[in-house]
Amino acid sequence: MACFMAYVAWLVLAFMSSEGLAGTNLQHIKELLETIRHAANAWEILKNLPPTLAENFLSVTSKDGAKKEQRSSYDFVVDLTRPTDIYDALKAYPLLFPLGKQSYDNKTKDSFNRFVINVVGRYNVGKTYVLRLLANINLGDAFIERTNGISVSLPLLQETNNVPMALIDTAGSRTPVEYSSKTFHRLSYEKQLSDSFVQEIAFNSAEIFILVLNQLTLDDELYLKTLHKRLQEKGYRDDEIKQRLLIVHNYFNLKTIKEVEKVETTELKNIFKAVKQPQGYWLSEYFKHFVLADSNSKAGKHYNQRSIAEVITMIHGSPAAKENDLLTRIIKEIEKLLSKFLIEQSSSISKQQEPIEGTAVGYVAAKIELDHNKQHRIQLTDKRQINVDLEIKELIWDKLQPWYFICSREPLGNNVILSKNLKFNEDGSIYIDYSSQFIPDIQVAIMNQDGDVGITIECPSCSPNFTVRPLKATIIVQGEKIPDATLKDYVNTRRTGKFEIQIPIGKLDEDKVYELRSLKKEFSNGVIKITVPALRDEF
Repeated sequence: MACFMAYVAWLVLAFMSSEGLAGTNLQHIKELLETIRHAANAWEILKNLPPTLAENFLSVTSKDGAKKEQRSSYDFVVDLTRPTDIYDALKAYPLLFPLGKQSYDNKTKDSFNRFVINVVGRYNVGKTYVLRLLANINLGDAFIERTNGISVSLPLLQETNNVPMALIDTAGSRTPVEYSSKTFHRLSYEKQLSDSFVQEIAFNSAEIFILVLNQLTLDDELYLKTLHKRLQEKGYRDDEIKQRLLIVHNYFNLKTIKEVEKVETTELKNIFKAVKQPQGYWLSEYFKHFVLADSNSKAGKHYNQRSIAEVITMIHGSPAAKENDLLTRIIKEIEKLLSKFLIEQSSSISKQQEPIEGTAVGYVAAKIELDHNKQHRIQLTDKRQINVDLEIKELIWDKLQPWYFICSREPLGNNVILSKNLKFNEDGSIYIDYSSQFIPDIQVAIMNQDGDVGITIECPSCSPNFTVRPLKATIIVQGEKIPDATLKDYVNTRRTGKFEIQIPIGKLDEDKVYELRSLKKEFSNGVIKITVPALRDEF
């Protein structure tokens, strides 16, 4: 209990410390490590930290830690187990080089381009095993290694038949959490959030995907369908996807050739309608399939080496782009995702109403976009989003080997949080749900023969302190619908908050010129009316 209280005390100090601290010298993390070192039972604190940070601490501070041989499948690990670490007390993501920073530097100093392969699949289907086969890594059957965050292997060329590869591994999705009536909702949400962040960044960082399956389930088929659709949305044709999405059927529980052939008939031939090729792999309408079996069995010796060789051949022949600095690419993808989902909690813009304590005021921008047929769509974004610029920083603690962290170049304010409107798609990807955010009803219309444009915005309970301003050929309207001041809500389905509407006046009629500086505005009975006059023809 005392250790836990020490951790809580450190959290309080971290939040009270100056905002510039995390952006300069990581002193707050040094203080945390010292707190753990002198704690009577350090594990009580360590279990509340990202797993790689806890494991690294135990490794470097144990009496025999320096003597242990460094063994790992991975050259670097970005620990995104807790996406909130970037703005919470830690204010950083741990970056680990399991084989040592020098080993990583040696492998990347030549800067040759590598195929980036994301090994994907459900929990406990053998993704890391397949990665080791592809990278020709043999750590022994008894060696167990936990995959955290985004873990990357950079095999030497001589280990992969001179095919340059960078292999991305992630912890299996949908792993269980502690079941408790008090904590399950929070823990399950945090696990979904972590899974989605990791999977999204890994997906956007890779060009080739290896889906690892065990014996086929409907969930596998649904996941495969979704993955295929996401690659289509990236702009790939079906014939290109066949070169980029390879399926490895890892029948690790099958030991005999007869058992494998029976499952091949059931799954590959009957379900996928696949045909076995002379090279040994199976070809279906949309995919190429490769079969593995128990590595210590006759079936494994018959299938595994040949299948892995064929997978590497397919990777080598893929038209996929290559990457010479995957760590930088991953950091850029983290920046994009954080810039999309991190927001600054804002207060009311109305002088008549203070924000309710403990809540964040929504602020949504609705940008009206017109295509060449004047058909419109409304693009929604959160105006409270912030731009995040990350960098790698080195921490030297107590003359031990350097520790590395990914931090924001500019300190994030104490009012920065993840959007409360994050939702999860069926495929595990993440998005912002704007259905609970307030966007007023809008009408944009030509008012008369002269071509004047009328903009009507229905906003009952809106503050009269709205603003209208022209920006080039666009009208921008900003306002706020104010919640009623109440002591306690029993039922409240009303949507309130700030809004911004962007109206592309210049695209409504390209033969017209509008006098944006002469627009007129009025507010009456909860309706904002704006008139934008068209330039009159003097002739």
